[in-house]
Amino acid sequence: MKNFVIEIVCQTASFRNPDFQNFHKSLELPPPTTIIGFAGAALGYSPLMAQDFFDNSQFEIGIYGTYKGKCKDTWKYNKGIRDMRLYVPGLDGSIIQKEFLIFSRFYIAFSSENQSAVKQLNEAFLNPVYALTMGNSDSLAQIKNIEVNISDTEADEIENCFVQGDVVKDVMSLADSGNLSFSIYSNDTLTYDLPVRFEYEDDYGRRTVSKVETYSLIGNRMKTNFNLKGLTYKNHFIPLFKI
Repeated sequence: MKNFVIEIVCQTASFRNPDFQNFHKSLELPPPTTIIGFAGAALGYSPLMAQDFFDNSQFEIGIYGTYKGKCKDTWKYNKGIRDMRLYVPGLDGSIIQKEFLIFSRFYIAFSSENQSAVKQLNEAFLNPVYALTMGNSDSLAQIKNIEVNISDTEADEIENCFVQGDVVKDVMSLADSGNLSFSIYSNDTLTYDLPVRFEYEDDYGRRTVSKVETYSLIGNRMKTNFNLKGLTYKNHFIPLFKI
């Protein structure tokens, strides 16, 4: 087994945009670190163990998804004051608004030359150790289907997916050299610098960002002037990228 795609549905999902603080605006697709944590839950691994699993297995992943709507919800967090001598009434919580995607469907692709790791991860999704969630502990995810050993393909038309790097910049750099075979709208493409690795104090301890990479979140269909490698599932092309 060299690859597989899982089809996930969930009533709610939320993936915090790191550029927002008081208002937790959601990305429109789960970022790479969410997928690592999602797979770790299926494997029964701690966050650190899940990260090490992907580092050691040299996986490529792909993320495609759609949703039917968005909403906002107000949350109150307990600040977790351990020393009650420091307690001040009225200052024991923090109120924020979270944005949620409603009735989402995601296609997540996993590919690696390490066939034993691919098989191990596939079997974990068939019988997950922990409940699977999408971004929040109460955003339960249901796996609707798993398809294995999909033929690799290439495409120059993409939509509703993550692509590694700055797609608009890459397209325009080729356009400067005379390759004008593209159709791209920058207002449908957002570029983010997203965390991809963390340093952990221990398996379940505090974490700090140790590595950031640039990703383009593609919305409406666009045509690029170069081919991307990926997998096709249910007539939807899912670009692959290394994590």
